[in-house]
Amino acid sequence: MKKQGIFTGYLKKSFLLGASVVLLGFVTESSLTIKADTPTTTTSVTNKSAPDISNATYYKSSATQLAKMVRKGQVTPTQLITHAVAKIKADNPQLNAVISMREDQAIQEAANLKDTGQPFYGVPLLIKGLGQPISGSSNTDGLVALKNRTATTTSSFVQRLQSMGFIVIGQTNFPELGLINITNSTLNGVAHNPWNHADNTGGSSGGAVASVADDIVPVATGNDAGGSLRIPASWSGVIGLKPTQGVIEGDDTTPSTVNFADAKNIQDLQTLFDGLLSTSDHSGANMLKAVPSHLKKVPIAYSTKSPVNTPVSKDAVNAVKQAVTFLKSKGFKVVHVNSPVDGVKLMHIYYLESTGTGTDANKLVKSALGRDMTFNDVSPMTWALYQADQKQPTNVNSIVNNEFNLVNQQMTAFHQKYPLYLTPTTAVTAPKNTDPAYLPEYVEKLKTIGNLDHDQQIQTIYDAWLHGLTKTPFTQLANISGEPAISLPTYVSKQNMPLGIQFEAAKGEDKLLLKLGAYFQDHNQFKFLDNYKQSQTSSTKPKIAIAKTKLTLYKDKNLTKRVKTYPFRSKQSAHHFKLLGTVFSTNGATRYQVKGGYITANPKYVTIKK
Repeated sequence: MKKQGIFTGYLKKSFLLGASVVLLGFVTESSLTIKADTPTTTTSVTNKSAPDISNATYYKSSATQLAKMVRKGQVTPTQLITHAVAKIKADNPQLNAVISMREDQAIQEAANLKDTGQPFYGVPLLIKGLGQPISGSSNTDGLVALKNRTATTTSSFVQRLQSMGFIVIGQTNFPELGLINITNSTLNGVAHNPWNHADNTGGSSGGAVASVADDIVPVATGNDAGGSLRIPASWSGVIGLKPTQGVIEGDDTTPSTVNFADAKNIQDLQTLFDGLLSTSDHSGANMLKAVPSHLKKVPIAYSTKSPVNTPVSKDAVNAVKQAVTFLKSKGFKVVHVNSPVDGVKLMHIYYLESTGTGTDANKLVKSALGRDMTFNDVSPMTWALYQADQKQPTNVNSIVNNEFNLVNQQMTAFHQKYPLYLTPTTAVTAPKNTDPAYLPEYVEKLKTIGNLDHDQQIQTIYDAWLHGLTKTPFTQLANISGEPAISLPTYVSKQNMPLGIQFEAAKGEDKLLLKLGAYFQDHNQFKFLDNYKQSQTSSTKPKIAIAKTKLTLYKDKNLTKRVKTYPFRSKQSAHHFKLLGTVFSTNGATRYQVKGGYITANPKYVTIKK
C-alpha cells in the first residue's frame, strides 16, 4: 500500500488534509468578510456591575494570567470573549486573520463552564481553520469547491483544548490545503501582517499567528508539516513550537502534520504542551526525555547556511549572530557547525512524499462537484501534485523510507555532539503580499506537467517551489526527522520587521527547547509588536523617570529582589533614572528598566520627563 503523504496526516482520522508549509499560492484580493458558522440569535449580554479588566490589560496578559483573573473574580469568561471579539471586529478588516466566528456558541459555552481546575479556565481561543475541526464550523480545506462544507465532529485535539478550559471563538485563515509558506488563497484571501499590512503574515498558520501578534488572543493553534507554525512566528514576531512527531494528542508517529500553537509567553506553551500530550499507545509523555538540570552545559551548534544553497539575508545572519553573542555572554558553549543532511535531496524526497495530497484533493473536489478536478478548480501546485501522483513509482515507499532513515541516523549522531541546533527560522523577513509564492513562468509548466515523466515532474515541482523555499529553507528538516523545533522572536530589522531564530533538538527534547525559550524570555530577549512599538515611540523622546516618593530599585522585573531604596526628595532634587526600556512582569504589570535593575512604572511613584 502506498505510504501516506506528509501533508495528509489527518485523512485517516477526520478526512482533512494536514497543514504544511510548502511554498506556493495566489496573490488575490483579500476577502475581509468574517463568516458566522451558523445562524445565531443569542445576544452577548455583560453584567455592567460585574468587575472587568481594561482592554490594555487583556491585550498584554498571557492565557495563564487571564485564567487566574477569572478565578479571582476580576473578570468573567464572557467578558474575555467580549474583549477578543471587539478586537477582531476592530482589526480584522485590515488583517483578514479570522475567517469564521462562533461568538454566540462561545458565550453559551462560557455560561456553562465549570471550574474544575483547568489551566486555561475561560480563556478565548482561535483555532486554525485547517486540520482542527470543530462541529458546526467551516471545514473547507481552503478548496473553493468545498466553500459551504462544515464539520460534523470535533477532533480529539480540539476536545483536549476545551477540556483545558479554552473557549473556541472562531477559526483563522490559511492557504489552500496548507501547502504554502504564506497565507493567501482564492477562497480565503490574504492574511496581512500586523507589523506592516503590506507584508504577509506567513503560512500556513498565518491567521493564527497574526491573531496572537495583534493581541486578539494570547494563544492560537495551528499545525506544521514543514514549518507552518514556525515560519509565520518568525515573520510576525511570536513564539512557535513544532513538537516531536507523535507526542501531541491525535498526531501520527510517522512524519506528517503536527498540531500545536503559537503564543507570546513560554509558560502558556509549557502548560499547553503538558496538557496536549498524547495518551494513546505511544503515550506522548513516554517519548519525552528528561530536561538537563544545567542548561548552560548543553552544547549548541549554529549555522546560517541555507540547506538548499540559496541566499540568506543579512538580517537572518545578524539574528543568529545576535543570539550567539547573547548565549556566549551568559556562559553557553556555542560552535559553528552545519547540519549533516543534504537539504536539496531532502526537499526532493519531501515533494515525492507529498504528491498524494493532490490525489486526496481530487477526491474532495469530486465529492463536491461530482467530477474530477481541473486545473482551474485548485491552485497550480495542487494540480501538479495530483498529476505527479498518477505516475508515482511503485517503489516510492522504499525510496522515502530509506531517506527518512538516513536523515534520522544523521541527526541522531549530530545531536549526540550538539543537543541544540541554532539557525535562522527564515532566510528573510516577511515578503510583500505582491510577491508571488512561485514565479509566473512556472504556471504553464505546472498546468501541463502531466505530459512529463515522473522524474521531470518532481524536478518541475522543486523548481516552481524554489522561489518560496529560498525564503524558508530551514524548517523542513525538523519535520522529516520528526524532531522538535522552536522559533523565538529575538530580532527586528532596520525596516522594523521581525525575524525569528530557530532551535532544533533531538526527538523527545521538547522541554529542553521550552526551557531554553524560558531563558531567553527571562532575560528580556523577546521582541513583540506591542512592546517594540512602545519602545520605538518613546525612543524619540528623552527617557527620564523622576521619583515622586521613596523609590526602590530591584534586580528583577517582578520586583522581588531589592537592590537599593532611594529616599524621598523634594521636586527640585528628586532622583532621576535614565530609562533603558519597558518590560512586563510575570503578572503583566509594567516596569521601567533602568541602569542597575528595574523600578515600578506606577504614576503614583514616578513621572516621565518629556
